[in-house]
Amino acid sequence: MKRTSQTHPLFINDLAVGPGRIGLTICPGKKGASVYGAAWDRDLDTDLKAIHAWGPEVVVTLVEADELEMLGAAGLGEAVQNNGMAWVHFPVRDLNVPAEDHLHHWREISLRLHRILDQGGNVLIHSRGGLGRAGTLGALLLIERGDTADEAISRIRDARPGAIETKVQEQFLRERASLPDRRSEMIRASLFGGAIGDALGAEIEFWKLSRIRSRFPNGVDEMLPHDGRIGAITDDTQMTLFTAEGLIRAAVRSAVKGICHPPSIIHHALLRWFVTQGTVPNLEIDDSGLVQDPRLHRRRAPGMTCLSALGAASNFGSSARNDSKGCGTIMRVAPVGLMAETNAEQIAMESSALTHGHKTGQEAAAAWALILQSVLRGAPPEHAARDLTGRFGPETDRSLRAALDAPRDGTPETVENLGGGWIAEEALAVALYAALASSSFEEGLRIAVEHSGDSDSTGAVAGNLLGLMYPGEVMAHPWRRQIECADLIDQIARDLDICARQLGRGQFSAESGLADRYPGW
Repeated sequence: MKRTSQTHPLFINDLAVGPGRIGLTICPGKKGASVYGAAWDRDLDTDLKAIHAWGPEVVVTLVEADELEMLGAAGLGEAVQNNGMAWVHFPVRDLNVPAEDHLHHWREISLRLHRILDQGGNVLIHSRGGLGRAGTLGALLLIERGDTADEAISRIRDARPGAIETKVQEQFLRERASLPDRRSEMIRASLFGGAIGDALGAEIEFWKLSRIRSRFPNGVDEMLPHDGRIGAITDDTQMTLFTAEGLIRAAVRSAVKGICHPPSIIHHALLRWFVTQGTVPNLEIDDSGLVQDPRLHRRRAPGMTCLSALGAASNFGSSARNDSKGCGTIMRVAPVGLMAETNAEQIAMESSALTHGHKTGQEAAAAWALILQSVLRGAPPEHAARDLTGRFGPETDRSLRAALDAPRDGTPETVENLGGGWIAEEALAVALYAALASSSFEEGLRIAVEHSGDSDSTGAVAGNLLGLMYPGEVMAHPWRRQIECADLIDQIARDLDICARQLGRGQFSAESGLADRYPGW
C-alpha cells in the first residue's frame, strides 16, 4: 500500500534559532519507491498547505533538478511561490555535501536565511527524505552562528532523529566549524563576548541602579528585549564590526597595492556604518560588504559625537574637530587589539581620533587595545594593565590605577565609584575592573552592566576582554545563541584571525578568499 499525504501527513521537525525557527522535512509531493518502506504517492498541493500553515518565509530545496522530476515534483518551485512563499534551489547530490565551487553561492543564500531567522521568521529546508542533505545544511547554518560541529549535529539530530546520514556529511561540518587553534577561538569569543555584553546592557542603559536592582534582585541574569527582540546589538557592536571590516580591507589593500593608511580605510568603513544610520556622508564611499546587510540598518541610540564627526568629515583619515572623549572611542576598538601585531597603539589612537578629538579618549582606546593584545598573547589581565601604568596621560593613568586598586568585591557601589562609563577612561576602568573582580564570563558581564551608567558600552568593552579570558564559557553560554547577527560576528572573527596570521607571516594568500570578500578600496 502506498503512503500518501493523507495516510502520512507531512510533518516538519523544527528547532529555534534566535527568534526564528529552522524546519526540516521530506520532499513535498514526493512519489516513487522508497528504500525504507512502502512507495510514496504524496500530493503536492496538500503538502504545500501543510508547509504554508507552518509559516516559512522561504523554502530551500536541496534536491537536484533530475531528482525532482523522478519524484514527480518538477513544478515544486512554481507551486511554492504560488502559495506565497519564497523558493531557493540549492541542489546537492544525494548523500553528499555542497561542492566546494558552489559554497560561494551558499554564502549568499545563507546570509538571506540568517536575516530571516534574526527577524523571527521561519526557514524550511528539505531534501528527498529530509535527513542527510537537509540535516547537513541545517547544521551548517548553526555552525555559521557559532556552534561547534558537535553542538550543531546534536541539535539537528535532537530535532530530527537520523539526520546527517553519512561520514562525508559529518566531516564536512567538522571542517566548516574548525578553527586553527586557541588563539582563533579567543578572537571569536572576544567579538561574541562584546556583542553579548552589548545586548545584556542595551535595555538597561539609562536605568538607575535602584531600578536595575528592583528588576534583577539576584543581579542582571537575563537579556531583556530591546528594540523588539532579545539579543539586539547596538551601535557598539555595529561599529566594532565595521572597524574590523576596515582593518581587513586595509590589509588587503596593503597586500594588493603595496601602500595603505589603515585609519583612512577604517574611516571609510565607519562612513559606511554612518549610512546604515539613515544619513549621507560628504565623502564618496562604496556600498559593498556589511553596509548591504539590512540588519545593520537599525538606529539604536548611536553616539551623537560619532554621528556629528562622521557627518562633518571632508577627508578620509582626518581627525575630528571636537573636544570629546566619549566612550565611542573605546567601545569599537577591540578589532585593533585583536589583529594589529606591531602598531596597535598608533592605529587605535588615529582611528579613535576620527570621531573624538580629545587625547584622553584616544589614549583610553589605545590602552584597551594594548590590554586586549597582551591578553591574547597570554598575559594575565592584571599584568597587562599594570604594564601600562605611567604610559599615558593623567586621566587614563588614573582610571587604570583606580580599576587595579579598587576592592575586588564586584559590587555596583564599587563600580559606580569608577564612573558611569559615559566617557572613554571611565569605560576603560569599569570594563577592566569587571574582568579583574570576576571569576567567570557571566559574573564579569553582570558586574560590567549593573550600574547607573552606560551599561551597553561597559558591557561590550568588558565582554571583549572576558571573551579572551573565558572563550569556552562564552561560546557555550545560552546568551550567545540569542545574539543578533551572530553569523556576521562569526565570519568577521574568522576573517580577522586569517588576516592577522597572514600579516604575521608577511604573506597574503589569495586562497583565503579575503580579497574577494573585502575589496581593497
